[in-house]
Amino acid sequence: MNYNYKLGIIGAGNMAKAIANGIVDSKLIDKSKIIATDPFADLGIDGVVTHKDNTLVLNDCEYILLAVKPQIYNEIAKEIGSNCKAKHIISIMAGITYDGIKKYFPNANVTRVMPNTPCKLKKGMTAIRKNDNIPQEEKDFVKSIFDSIGKTIYLEEELFHAVTAVSGSGPAYVYMFIEGMIESGVKMGMSAEDAKTCVLQTFAGSIGMVESENTPICDLINAVCSKGGTTIQAVESFRQDNLYEIIDSAMVKCRNRSEELGK
Repeated sequence: MNYNYKLGIIGAGNMAKAIANGIVDSKLIDKSKIIATDPFADLGIDGVVTHKDNTLVLNDCEYILLAVKPQIYNEIAKEIGSNCKAKHIISIMAGITYDGIKKYFPNANVTRVMPNTPCKLKKGMTAIRKNDNIPQEEKDFVKSIFDSIGKTIYLEEELFHAVTAVSGSGPAYVYMFIEGMIESGVKMGMSAEDAKTCVLQTFAGSIGMVESENTPICDLINAVCSKGGTTIQAVESFRQDNLYEIIDSAMVKCRNRSEELGK
């Protein structure tokens, strides 16, 4: 579906660019109706001009996407909030609550979303805050934006700190595990290129197995292991080192930081 809206994007980082590319590629709105602002960066999309003045989005844009770091949100919100005529604010900022956004934009509908960086490849995961008080057409437009760059789910706001730790920050954990496996392969004599090929295909195939098999993950793990074999040696080592507890501890720290940013 095509929409005849104007969208202002405040912030021109990687996530803003991924979202804007999804909108342009899916033809949700014409790129001539996208206005980006950032004093230090350019969105880098042909036909979309990036301005340095945030106030340029205040009067003409029905929708505004807040794509700035949460640490500078209050400064920007004070600059534009009271004068903003947009009917809908979309925020991708980690930790900043619905109430924290509504405080500065009291006359606009507000939707919090939490995407992740694979949105750049249109393989992102985005959580959208549930809000039954927003008109259906506005909800559909917001969902369509993030459907254009991956999968979406609706969640209650109290789960947003958790989803930040799970999928918002999750790619970094996956990259670390990939990097660790590649480095170990190299230490055992493989070339970096061959190790990378093996690891990436192993991840891709394993994800496919989880998605396609109607089997608990624990059973998939056991299916690779055989008594007295090779795999069980690594799996038992992970268990003895409390791998799951290490993962949980790290993700809890990530969630806690999200909660701190929202205060």
